[in-house]
Amino acid sequence: MSTPTIGLALGGGSARGLAHIPMLEVFDELGLKPSVIAGCSIGALVGSAYAGGMSAAEIRARAEMLLANRLTAMRYAFGEKRVSPFELVAMKGLASLHFQGETLAGLVLPETLPKLIEDLQIPFKVIATDFDMMEERVIESGSLVKAIAASIAIPGVILGPQYDGHTYVDGGVSNPVPFDHVRQGMDIVVAVDVTGRPRAANGASRSNMELAVGSLFILFHQVAGLRRAMNPPDIYIRPAIDSFWGGDFFRIKEVLELATTAKDQLKRELEKRINALG
Repeated sequence: MSTPTIGLALGGGSARGLAHIPMLEVFDELGLKPSVIAGCSIGALVGSAYAGGMSAAEIRARAEMLLANRLTAMRYAFGEKRVSPFELVAMKGLASLHFQGETLAGLVLPETLPKLIEDLQIPFKVIATDFDMMEERVIESGSLVKAIAASIAIPGVILGPQYDGHTYVDGGVSNPVPFDHVRQGMDIVVAVDVTGRPRAANGASRSNMELAVGSLFILFHQVAGLRRAMNPPDIYIRPAIDSFWGGDFFRIKEVLELATTAKDQLKRELEKRINALG
């Protein structure tokens, strides 16, 4: 039996997107490689590392190192990488404090990755949203860091770069689980949805940031549901990560652990689909 062609879509969900890592481990464990990957927001960040040649185990190890705790992350950014706080944080007036998307993406992505999207080992599509044109943009060439910065630009939190004078925001605003961009010519289409639901309040009041980012997740969830209803992919995986909010990056070990059930589900469904192809 010939190796099937697989299109993989990795969706947006901030810290919940760390659950993409165990999904990538499934491909390595089965000896498979996607033929094309599309990524949105953190799905673009994680997916670009995999498309660039890193194994899922290497991505896990790097993520666990960077996100061990806040002190470790600060030492890495301001010590080892010698990034100035003024390079990482943008201040546009007293009421507008943002992280610089390109600086952030450059810190997270390993320097060993190709600089250009077209030089990645697996064809890769970055999904971003053109704010001025109110439409989705698929970026398939040019600077990898710039494209990732555009895709992760959460409104009010991360400042994205401009393309052709246009402002870009998070790709999840227009296409939170971009499986429609990995369909053509594929035997199997796999989509991983990490939008989740707002986490339970448990009696505590939610912060303004959690409400703002959580509201985006509601939008992501609705848009993804509509797109899936119109033309569903072959395999649709939703890791059980609702107990985390978008800023829970330093709870990485818990996210990875809770994603184990979804990992097992993906492995079973992939094996079933492959066997059915004969």
